[in-house]
Amino acid sequence: MKFRTRSDITVKVPNKFDAVMAVSNRVKMLVDGKRRMIEEHDENVVKVAMEEIASGALVVDIEE
Repeated sequence: MKFRTRSDITVKVPNKFDAVMAVSNRVKMLVDGKRRMIEEHDENVVKVAMEEIASGALVVDIEE
């Protein structure tokens, strides 16, 4: 799997702090056993969460 950069994610979530929180929350979900939204067999859940957001498989809704 290609490792996504911060700029790949900030296209989907423009605020870098919100992007970090989105990745963090998704990592917690994956660690708790939630199903992956992409077909990757990488064991690094941070990479999986970043890929889900960057690819658009996971839509992040930011409340103001």
